[in-house]
Amino acid sequence: MAVAVIVDVPEETSSSSSSPEGKLPEGWLMHLAGPTETGWRVVNIVPSQEEFEAFAREQLAPAAQQVGDPPPEITFFPVYRLIRN
Repeated sequence: MAVAVIVDVPEETSSSSSSPEGKLPEGWLMHLAGPTETGWRVVNIVPSQEEFEAFAREQLAPAAQQVGDPPPEITFFPVYRLIRN
């Protein structure tokens, strides 16, 4: 079952995007991002929590650590319905 991943970063970050060159990682269904009052919010729809956790461990965490970005708050929930035009 697909999973929504909400990533809240407490301040604007300088680490690389999860969608370099405008392409999603294979199997991902959606990626959107925008500013919030306290930082930045990214929402992804991915095939599984485990797949996102592996991506975060292998790609996002090393990039964030390299530039000193703070750790984000990550929330997962199952996707019951996804409607696209």
